[in-house]
Amino acid sequence: MRNLSIILACLGISSPVAFADNGPLVAAATPAAAPAAAQPSAIAPAPAPVQPAEDGVHLRNGFSLSAGEEFGSGPSSGLSGQLFGLDWRIGAHINADYSIYLQSHLSFGNAHIGAASGATGNFAGALMAERMLPLRTFVAVGGGYGVLNNPSGPLAQARIGWYPFESSANTVSRRLNLALDARWYFAGDAIGTVTQVAATIGYDRF
Repeated sequence: MRNLSIILACLGISSPVAFADNGPLVAAATPAAAPAAAQPSAIAPAPAPVQPAEDGVHLRNGFSLSAGEEFGSGPSSGLSGQLFGLDWRIGAHINADYSIYLQSHLSFGNAHIGAASGATGNFAGALMAERMLPLRTFVAVGGGYGVLNNPSGPLAQARIGWYPFESSANTVSRRLNLALDARWYFAGDAIGTVTQVAATIGYDRF
């Protein structure tokens, strides 16, 4: 009986110890929950760069109203007249600095030389190359052919002007322009050189 009591007492003591010894082992064997993997944030694709309208070749055209005078030299010295007309331009805008275009001109008015006077008209066409300058100014030069009422011949032309307003960066836009145009008509030995100078105002689309 005494031996049975000792055995039971030993079992009672060993059970808590075993439980205490096994507790940390069980806890240690259970792996800690792994943190949730961070999901990569979605990256929006960068927008494609917008090519300005001024970069790359595209069509340009425009027109101007003109008012000016003409005067002769050489055999036609003493010729003078006042003319009012219209200019039309069509060509290519090459890049932000350069354009080429065909400029046509038609004007009518009155002229006199000595005691003679009467109605007159000029028609001209010239291939022009235009260069943009700082502050939206520009210069253009070219050559072609012109008709002075009746005599005709080759001509040289120059333009200098200003675009008063900024153009849109991403669209083809209309541009107001103010310019001074000069034409030199070489109408042959019997006429000499006739110079026509005109102030113009117009719109160009490029």
